[in-house]
Amino acid sequence: MRASSLTAAGGGSAPLEPEAAARPTPASMSPLLLASVCSGSWRALGFLINTKDVPGLQSDAALIQAFLDLLDGDAVGSGTESSLATQQAFHSEGGSDEVPWPAAAPLLEGTTTGGDTALHVLATYGEGGNFLKSADIVYRNAKHLLFKQNKKGDTPLHCAARAGRSEMVSHLIALASGEASSAERLKEVVRIQNEHNETALHEAVRLGSKHVAELLMMVDSELASFPKEGTSPLYLAILLERIDIAESLYLKSGGNLSYSGPNGQNALHAAVLRGQEMTRMLLAWNIGLANQGDQNGSTPLHFATSVLCPKGVHFWVFRPWFPWNHRACHSSMPFKQVLQANLAPIYQPDNKGLFPVHIAANIGANEAVVKFLEKCPNVAGLRDSKGRTFLHVAVEKKQPSIVAHACQTPSLSRIWNLQDSDGNTALHLAVKLGEQNIFSLLLENRDVRINLTNNNGQTPLDLSESMIRAGSIAAWNPRFLIDVALKYCQAKHGNHRLDHFEEQYIQPVDEEKQSEYLSTSTQTLIIGSVLMATAAFTASFTLPGGYKDDGTPALAGRYVFDAFIAANSLAFGSAGLATMNLMYSGTAFLDMPLRRKHLQLALYITFSSATSLATAFVLGMYLMLASVASLTATVMCVVASVLSLLAYMDTLRGRAVAKALYARMGNRSLVIFAQILVIRTSTIFWPMIASFIWAEISTKHRHK
Repeated sequence: MRASSLTAAGGGSAPLEPEAAARPTPASMSPLLLASVCSGSWRALGFLINTKDVPGLQSDAALIQAFLDLLDGDAVGSGTESSLATQQAFHSEGGSDEVPWPAAAPLLEGTTTGGDTALHVLATYGEGGNFLKSADIVYRNAKHLLFKQNKKGDTPLHCAARAGRSEMVSHLIALASGEASSAERLKEVVRIQNEHNETALHEAVRLGSKHVAELLMMVDSELASFPKEGTSPLYLAILLERIDIAESLYLKSGGNLSYSGPNGQNALHAAVLRGQEMTRMLLAWNIGLANQGDQNGSTPLHFATSVLCPKGVHFWVFRPWFPWNHRACHSSMPFKQVLQANLAPIYQPDNKGLFPVHIAANIGANEAVVKFLEKCPNVAGLRDSKGRTFLHVAVEKKQPSIVAHACQTPSLSRIWNLQDSDGNTALHLAVKLGEQNIFSLLLENRDVRINLTNNNGQTPLDLSESMIRAGSIAAWNPRFLIDVALKYCQAKHGNHRLDHFEEQYIQPVDEEKQSEYLSTSTQTLIIGSVLMATAAFTASFTLPGGYKDDGTPALAGRYVFDAFIAANSLAFGSAGLATMNLMYSGTAFLDMPLRRKHLQLALYITFSSATSLATAFVLGMYLMLASVASLTATVMCVVASVLSLLAYMDTLRGRAVAKALYARMGNRSLVIFAQILVIRTSTIFWPMIASFIWAEISTKHRHK
């Protein structure tokens, strides 16, 4: 059956176009040859090559039947991989059901679609007696195939090493060593590089086969020195954390090996990303690696510093300082090893002028900054290509721990007021970013000057006013706190005439964007106001305690009930009024200033409604539970009150600024704090106060 399916039928191929026929194309490998080498059938392979010596076979069918008998005989007991490969070989010819008997002369010159020769296939699919004998047969008939490269530049030795065929690797080496000039021949074979500039040794390292790597190194002790540029075998071993292979390469080469990696890196760049043991080993072999920069100028110390604070795996997304958040920091990162081995890289910038201390400030590695300053205090004044110190970088990257350390360390006072290439101090940058906490850390330091001008003649106060977006609402924008704090500290404007400054730096209101902003805000807020109005309206007719038979409220006449009624009424009235103002705010035919005023009023009234509704809820719960579970009612009131306070954290956002003002102004700031606290508390919680005042008035009136 198999013989009939493999009977010769060479026709059926379309005629080639003239241009295509003129181009030389490599001969395709015969399916019969591919089947024999995939299965490792050396008898079938020999039969294919030596058909002219077989008497009595007069037809292709007879030849194929004889070939298949030999193939079946060698296939008994063969591995699954080679059997599957054999079946694949029989069906690899684009749907043709019949296979011609190959011509003897060009048989071994045929290649697969990937450019693999018979020797490539043998090296890939197996080892053992049959495959090794097949390799002998192919080599005796076409010795040049040992050096032949496929379309990816791989030789049979690459394929054997990639597949981990140690016996085949040894055998191919032995075949090459049988030549008259065996030493040179061997080196030529093992040093051939593919399209990725990798030798067979790279494949052995990537596979993790120490045995194959040692076989190749025994042939050529200098093999680990190739390629001269690019990824070396040692770099690959370090990157893959195969320290055993790395040590073997070093010992077999006598230390004469390449440390190079991609993009101008060396093996130490990879080692500092993998752990302390490999870093320690490489520093012992070649301490000069610590001074070498990659194509970006980054030294291994830059790399070691950059991984000190990897991004955490936060199981809770609210705040990273919660105890159940986990920061996935590698405890064995070899920063200290690289730093102690060679101090010179501390003063070595990358192509952007960034020193390792800038990298530490960039990622918030406060421990690294401290170490740098302990080893070399002068690194504090190092500047990058933009004239920035590490303090400038920490401010721009919003790293408060670095800024706090710098501001609280007197020995760093020389950098507190240093200006970058644009004339900006760290305080200028904090104001420009609107980073309230970092601004407060700088303002808290009385030696930080608040009136220095940058290259545009702007002081921090000028920057603050120019960065406040027109139409912003003070209570919701930290930039207003920064601006107010600077004014409380008597900060001055720069060297511009104020009207000219406003024309040049204060951006006018974009009416179109402002209208879109108001419409979007209105749509969001009106949902909340309507829901609160609905809840308050419903509570007015489903009173706590129910009703008496005469239709009057069962709990009427109590002090808490009167407070509940007042709070609920305020909630409904405020929500309704807020809804009306939001409707005006979202109306496009009104003037923009009037729409903004309606939005500001609606915001305030909405929060008043929320305070009233929360008060009504707490009082209603107390009315229902006080008579049967007084402790539970009290606890519920306290908890609900605390939760209500959390909705008004806006006032507490200024605590860092308040601390800075106290450091600058002393006791004078306490009066300001008291005024702000009283005013803010009154404006937020007035509905609660009003509800209890009305309850007191109602109670007194009832007793009269």
